Amino acid sequence: MLRRFFGFSVVIIAALGCSRDDTASARTRNGAHGPDDGVPPRPSVITPANQPYKVVPVVGGGAITGTIDLEGSPPVAAIIRPTVDQGVCGNSIVEKNLTLSGTRIGGAIVWLTDIRSGKALPLERRFELNNSNCMLDPYVQAIATGGTLNVGNDDRLVHTNRFINVGTGKIAGIAPFNDDGEVVPLDGFSEPAEIEVVSDKHPWTRAWIAVLDHPYYAQTAANGTFTIDAIPPGKYRVRAWHPALGFTDDSVTVLAGQQVTAAFRIRPSATTAPTPFRQPPTDSGRAAVVTPINPAASTTPASSSTPKTIGPPPPR
Repeated sequence: MLRRFFGFSVVIIAALGCSRDDTASARTRNGAHGPDDGVPPRPSVITPANQPYKVVPVVGGGAITGTIDLEGSPPVAAIIRPTVDQGVCGNSIVEKNLTLSGTRIGGAIVWLTDIRSGKALPLERRFELNNSNCMLDPYVQAIATGGTLNVGNDDRLVHTNRFINVGTGKIAGIAPFNDDGEVVPLDGFSEPAEIEVVSDKHPWTRAWIAVLDHPYYAQTAANGTFTIDAIPPGKYRVRAWHPALGFTDDSVTVLAGQQVTAAFRIRPSATTAPTPFRQPPTDSGRAAVVTPINPAASTTPASSSTPKTIGPPPPR
């Protein structure tokens, strides 16, 4: 279906006016989080840079290639029981946010956390996020600062997606829709940040975005492999992260003109996996799922893993 681009600017929190309380601890009068206000800040896997990234010629650049594996048992899949819009969402949704090939993790983000100079960012900086069957696709992705995120809608429903800066609690943007096939171009990601994407009407819906101000990042293929190239020689800190599991860090020394291999292992942990924003129920969706979901169903779940049911039981 052809997509129709909106001719209006996407709402950015900075444009909401000086009369609003835009701090991370903003509340409505009754103590709940207002839909346009900030939320409490949470630990973020991405912190603001201590100095700007500079583009410089890279002579004798090296590369990091490697794998990311799951250590331990995969998270148990969650079954969501929608109580609104079942005609589109269905009566149950099994989360499939984690792709595993054996122990290899697909879709994880890997990046150099301390690099401040090197090759230029890619010229093409358009990225996509899509509402489909009351879920968001992709579940996790990395985008470059200064890029445009095209937020689409394939559902015959009105979705409103909110983009929350995890580290500050501020809302980075709002993408509203009128009908299926609409696309909202979202700008304003100007600094490194971990962004959580939520849906106003469907509180089980989640997506995660790593916003980075340099080009030294990659997303693992389905077989858990990645490559980052044209790296200036030196020693770097490298982070591997998947929102369903958590993150792990290591240091890697890159030699001129050579390729170094790195093997990361992520153990699921409540202390390293993100804490989802808890959205207050609305009148139209009060019975919908609002409990934070154990994110992640493997595409090949272990036979001993029994899906957990989230939300009210199905009708008899």
